[in-house]
Amino acid sequence: MYKRGFLIALISLFSTLPPVMASAGAPDIFFKKIGVEQGLSHRKVNCILQDSRGFLWFGTDDGLSRYDGRYFVQFRHQHHSKGSISGNIISDIYEDKAGLIWIATRDGGMTRYDYRQSAAKQFKQYRYNLHDAKGIPENTIHTIVEDRFGFLWLGTSSHFVIRFNKSTERFDAPVQKGPRCVYALAITHEDTLLVGRAGGGLLKVHTRTLAAVENPRYDDLYAKLPHVTITRIFQDTRKNFWLGSWDKAVYLLNPQTHAETVIEKQFRNAGIPPDDYVSFEEDGNGRIWMAGKNTGLVLYNPVTGAIVRFQHDYLKEGSLADDHVNDVYRDRDGILWVATNNGISMYNPLFMPFVQHYLPKAEADIITYDFFRLENGQLLIGTSNGIYCKDEQKGTLEHIPLHYKGQRLAVTRFYRDVDGSFYIGTDYTLFRFDTDKRTLWPLPNTDADPVMKKLISSRVVSVVRDTLNGHPVLWVSPYGHFLTYYDLQEQRWVSRSDTSKAILKKYNIKDNLIRKMVRDREGNLLLATFKTGLGLFGNNQPAIKYFINDTEDKYSLTSNDVFDIQEDDSGNFWVSTFGGGVNFYNNHKHQFLHLSESSNLTEGMQLDKYNNLWMLCNGHIHKYDPKARVYSCYDVPRLQSTGGVSGYIFRDNKGAFYAAGVNYYVTFTPEAVAKIQPDPVIYFTDFRVHNNSVSEHIYQEKIKLRYSENQIAIEYAAPEYSGDNLQYAYMLEGFDKDWVVAGKRNTAEYANLKGGTYRFKVRATNWKGSFTEKQSELAIIITPPFWQQLWFMMLVALFIGGVIYLVYRYRINVLLKQQSIRNGIAQDLHDQVGSTLSSITLYSEVARKHQQHGDQQQLNQILDIISHTANETVLEMGDIVWAINPRNDHLESVFNRIRQYAEPLCAVQNIDCKLRYDQSIAALTVDMRVRKNLYLLIKEGVNNAIKHAQCRHLKVSVLKKGDLLELVIADDGIGFNFQQTLSAKNLSMSGNGIRNICSRAEELKATIAVDSQSGKGTSIRICLPMSRCRSLKHPLQ
Repeated sequence: MYKRGFLIALISLFSTLPPVMASAGAPDIFFKKIGVEQGLSHRKVNCILQDSRGFLWFGTDDGLSRYDGRYFVQFRHQHHSKGSISGNIISDIYEDKAGLIWIATRDGGMTRYDYRQSAAKQFKQYRYNLHDAKGIPENTIHTIVEDRFGFLWLGTSSHFVIRFNKSTERFDAPVQKGPRCVYALAITHEDTLLVGRAGGGLLKVHTRTLAAVENPRYDDLYAKLPHVTITRIFQDTRKNFWLGSWDKAVYLLNPQTHAETVIEKQFRNAGIPPDDYVSFEEDGNGRIWMAGKNTGLVLYNPVTGAIVRFQHDYLKEGSLADDHVNDVYRDRDGILWVATNNGISMYNPLFMPFVQHYLPKAEADIITYDFFRLENGQLLIGTSNGIYCKDEQKGTLEHIPLHYKGQRLAVTRFYRDVDGSFYIGTDYTLFRFDTDKRTLWPLPNTDADPVMKKLISSRVVSVVRDTLNGHPVLWVSPYGHFLTYYDLQEQRWVSRSDTSKAILKKYNIKDNLIRKMVRDREGNLLLATFKTGLGLFGNNQPAIKYFINDTEDKYSLTSNDVFDIQEDDSGNFWVSTFGGGVNFYNNHKHQFLHLSESSNLTEGMQLDKYNNLWMLCNGHIHKYDPKARVYSCYDVPRLQSTGGVSGYIFRDNKGAFYAAGVNYYVTFTPEAVAKIQPDPVIYFTDFRVHNNSVSEHIYQEKIKLRYSENQIAIEYAAPEYSGDNLQYAYMLEGFDKDWVVAGKRNTAEYANLKGGTYRFKVRATNWKGSFTEKQSELAIIITPPFWQQLWFMMLVALFIGGVIYLVYRYRINVLLKQQSIRNGIAQDLHDQVGSTLSSITLYSEVARKHQQHGDQQQLNQILDIISHTANETVLEMGDIVWAINPRNDHLESVFNRIRQYAEPLCAVQNIDCKLRYDQSIAALTVDMRVRKNLYLLIKEGVNNAIKHAQCRHLKVSVLKKGDLLELVIADDGIGFNFQQTLSAKNLSMSGNGIRNICSRAEELKATIAVDSQSGKGTSIRICLPMSRCRSLKHPLQ
């Protein structure tokens, strides 16, 4: 997050402390407490680890807690579940090079945690099993270390040091010497395992050869020897070893000289009682932090011998959470984490440069208004209780109470004029002040001005030198009384009460509440007003010009309530407004640009030597780097409970900054303040489908889900511990149109996602609105249902295309069939009617000639022929019209047509005609050609029987015989020889006779049988498949 080594400020202080100062008390540093109220699983914390991703793990007496700076995630043992940690009393945590976390417990053996596995497989338990000789020998594990060869070494409560092979998952005890209880383990750079035991002193085991060395002096259990029982072993960067033991002393071992030093005198001189020190940690400058089992936290300087102690003080906020300290841990950013019996204490060196100075207690709260650094180095502090003078060289703070005419003065402004005169603005008037004699006096003729002789419910907030009409003057802002000025040449005040000068009208002074006046590098006077925006009193202009908020101009000031003004090295201005945040005025473009990340309630500002802008906002200290465009908030923990700092920021000649709070003030040097990482790394911590964890998906290149798995939730976290300002924004490409600002929420949920390809992106920032391009991503593919996939759509398209084509072909065939029918009708009309009309024409010509010759008999014969031919033509036309009429498609129409044709003819010839058909087939519809041919076939047979058979009885029957339609035409006439007649060149029966019947039967794909003998009548039997009779629409419909 921010650079390591920012403990240097604190460490440098300790390095200068002589040992005798240890008893004077610990430095005033602030510990932030984190407990069960914030989500910790249990108040008693035993061990701490920061993993390779930056998450902090806290082992407690009731489970394991993972912390990202805001949220806790709890892991506890679940009975009869192998998918949880093996025990709840966590004694140690270790992460290996593969990112696997090994958890030692006092009630459940050891557990391996792999966050890359599925939820059910993340935890693997190694618990004692009576029937497994190569398993873990017991469930009480104190500590875990790993050697260079990848073996884990375990310290247990009742066994020799245990070795664990991660490949074979087998346990063994390769060295069986001395006591069986192991409390502490450490690996040296020479592959030596140091074993701290309950009795027996220190055991050294070479991890490759397994050669073991122990001091034989410790064989005598009653000998008075140092560190007989070792509870902790810690190696510092100098390769020295620090031992904690039951001796209630700390031992320092030098492995090169084999010298052994007991750190005892230093503790005694500091008034620190003997204790069992159970944990050690080294800071960035070689100092050692020690965790006392009952005495709190101790910081020791091995070089100077300086030692300080931090304890719990229930009356003091920011003290250690508890004096029972179990572990001390320094993370990669230099933050110190202290595990106690009452939660976690966190010390962040990021805030060390912000030093809080308390003012002596007074009758009422002391409000600080202004600061001024004198030439002799003394710091003047203007307050509601007069002046405080701090001499940093002498280390003294002197109170200078001021009174005038019996009234105690509040000093609200310091001003050093160019001529060396020193002025102080008060809640009474403006005074000259002698910094050596500590005396004050009003300016000459002050009593003559109604405003400045004694301010009413006001105070002087700003003073600046100017020249008016060739006279040197001091412009003064008595808050609430517009502006006044003091003419140094005429030695008199000019205020709004001076009607002759009429300064309000003359200089266009609109606001009575003017907070601050600033002289820019060009000599212009800038005014911060409460109601009328930013005022500009230029050198060459007679009156003040105001820049105000214009809702229709995006480049105008965001608020008319201006609090502070700062000019940068380029002549541009930063303008803070109370309610509209910070504005940047570009002096070249003459435009105001709003700093969107800034707090709406921004008060005082100050620029450091790098042109970084520092601000006071809502009690906190903010910073904006205009080059990097990074906005940061320094949420100093100690200020949270005091209301924070407010007002203006003072900068002295050394570049140090000062900000005021109630009864105290804060100083800091901007260059000593570490940068806050603006965009911490984000890790995905869980992936849920229908609220079921499938976290293993996170580590896949692409997450592939079925279309039914369309309700997902994604959890993410950016481990960050500098404050509580972390903000998230996420977007699911393919669903979200823009980034979703999630604030502090670390879960994104989506439901009813359609099939497709998505990309989930999330980014984080340490302050609202200042997001960078740094982000974490997940590729998600939801397989659409088969009916939404391309192959299926193409198949459907092909099917629809095929159907359209078939419909098209059917329509074309219908049209072709219609055309064929039309052609057939035309052909019939041409063959039958056309030829008949041609013969009528010829007969008419013959009749005309007979008429010319007067041959009446021949004429009458011809006319009879013409009449007969015309009648036949009419009948044939009727047959054609009947055939193409769709209302006649059913078979009953055929039968009716035959009856209408045959019965009149048979009656004339005295022939008994009978027509019989099955009623079951009467409603069947048939194709027009079939119907026509069937009708003509029956008509031809009936006509032949009437004309040529000389019969007395004629029977026509149409019956259904299975899958056949049987047509029988039978008469009792003279008969004929069928074979002779069929083979004759000239047929006599109606010209075409039996040949027409045979050809029409062939067209119907019907079989025909003729049974006829001379004198025995004729029977014609035709069988037509029923498939020819089908219910189709007429082709001409």
